[in-house]
Amino acid sequence: MQIDRSLSKGQLVAFQFMQDDVAASQTNVQLGIIQEDDAASNQSIAGVIVPFAGEIVGISYLLSAAATAGTLTIGPTVGGTEDANLTQTVTTATSGSAVVPRTTIPIAAGDEIGVEITSDGSWDGTSSDLAVWVWVRQDIEGI
Repeated sequence: MQIDRSLSKGQLVAFQFMQDDVAASQTNVQLGIIQEDDAASNQSIAGVIVPFAGEIVGISYLLSAAATAGTLTIGPTVGGTEDANLTQTVTTATSGSAVVPRTTIPIAAGDEIGVEITSDGSWDGTSSDLAVWVWVRQDIEGI
């Protein structure tokens, strides 16, 4: 779908999720909405409830330092389930982003949006801090 000036009925919002010292051997760990001390202290608030329907349209991430070995995957979640359309695979990069065509990842009002990561056992970016932004277009008609 081509974006035009009619986006005024929608609002693009970025939700941020973080983890301090990204540990190796994490599997499907939901990131918190604030920076955590480490993976072992995974906080209980790991998502944002959206007040409007819309769609996830992008993801971006930033690591404070590069890894030299291993793999980290980062993906947005809806209701705790990762949507692979935007999953990013990180090896030695410190930043990246991706977008999908509109209508690819629809969300409903009341959905919980989050981020899930998995790191393999050889991931050596364990002193790296991670921030991830999930870009959501929310329909704001009717208010």
